Amino acid sequence: MTPDQAEHQQTAQAGQNLSGIHRVPPSSIEAEACVLGSMMLDASAADIAVQIVRAEHFYRPAHQTIYQILVDMQEARKPINLVTLNEELKRLKKAEHVGGIEYVVSLAESVPNAANVEYYSKIVRDKALLRDMILASGETISEIYDSHEEPQELIDRAEQRVFKIAQQHVGDQAVALNDLMTKVFETIEASSGQLITGMASGYHSLDEMTSGFQGSEMIILGARPSMGKTSLLLNIAEHMAVVEKKPVVVYSLEMSKEQIAQRLLSSYSRFNMRQMRRGMISPEDWTKLQLAAGDLEQAPMLIDDSPMLTILQLRAKARRLKASHDIQCIFIDYLQLMTYAGRADSRQEQITEISRGIKALARELNIPVICAAQLNRGPTDRPSQRPRMSDLRESGSIEQDADVVMLLHNEDYYHKGEEGYVQTGYTELIVEKQRNGPTGVCKFVFMKECTRFEPYADPQGYA
Repeated sequence: MTPDQAEHQQTAQAGQNLSGIHRVPPSSIEAEACVLGSMMLDASAADIAVQIVRAEHFYRPAHQTIYQILVDMQEARKPINLVTLNEELKRLKKAEHVGGIEYVVSLAESVPNAANVEYYSKIVRDKALLRDMILASGETISEIYDSHEEPQELIDRAEQRVFKIAQQHVGDQAVALNDLMTKVFETIEASSGQLITGMASGYHSLDEMTSGFQGSEMIILGARPSMGKTSLLLNIAEHMAVVEKKPVVVYSLEMSKEQIAQRLLSSYSRFNMRQMRRGMISPEDWTKLQLAAGDLEQAPMLIDDSPMLTILQLRAKARRLKASHDIQCIFIDYLQLMTYAGRADSRQEQITEISRGIKALARELNIPVICAAQLNRGPTDRPSQRPRMSDLRESGSIEQDADVVMLLHNEDYYHKGEEGYVQTGYTELIVEKQRNGPTGVCKFVFMKECTRFEPYADPQGYA
């Protein structure tokens, strides 16, 4: 079978796979020939090509075979040229399969020099990407026609296919160290004299320790129930949006968006949440709440209360918001309430995949992602109730993936009414892990009536 005949057969099969749509899949036989010809002309061209394309990226089967043989020859450190390739084809009994020596010679003559091999290789890769997208779309269409599953499950799998294609077609991401050093010094110069180089939390002691939450970081805020993790999460989001005027998004899996809005109003105005819910508001307090609401209305904060959020849904939503609103930070309340649509044998494996997905999202968008996380109550025989990273519920790989792990702890909570115990009056935020900075403890007073954390005995009064 000649290369043209093999290609015709492949085209027919590909057309039949596209849900009955008979069209020729995208390809560039000319670019494929130029890549192979360049590799035969110049050994350095092979070094460039292998960084961009793989054998399966070639549309013509004969080209796939020739390319793989050239790659194998390169790895074996054999000289690559027309003569050595011809001998290798004979040895492997592949000469007839690829169209004979005449066809191989025509490939070598298809390009005058190897200077543009990178350009040709990218054409081949991009055409393969389009074919993969068509194939994924065809599979999705077939599933939609044949499946009785919920639409969201089909959407999840469609997103998985597209994400897998994107991952498989990632190009060369290696960067020369001299380029990196230039960027490092630009960052240092831009940050010169600044205490906070990332996203400020609004709490002086915490920002001094972290220098602000940095782009691409995954930050975990862990706490046992009733410690106030949602309140602290919203306090930080409020500061970024209202004071710093930075666009942020809060994904609330536990409370509705209306409940989140009520909490924000109570916290920002320092007004009693219970009184607000019961409508026990004086004329003076109405004015106070209206002024607070005006500030909050101007804040670039988005709230999404989609229940049962999957990592794929989160990724899709966050990408759109990054493009439309240039969000600078993502808040998730809370991680263990997220669901996983893929296959996993245990909840721990699901949490591991969710955690990895969140970390990948932070890196992709280059913004901090701050996740509240539930902690186990801890063994009753433990001498201290002080939380540890190992208490992260269904932890999976959370503590490994996270760049910063912060744990809320209120010792007074565990000694209510205990005779002889002296109340401390504060809640500790334990920075248990910080990949690029120190660890330590920040102290806050939790004003539960208005769901707000304030610094404890902070002489600088930074709130």
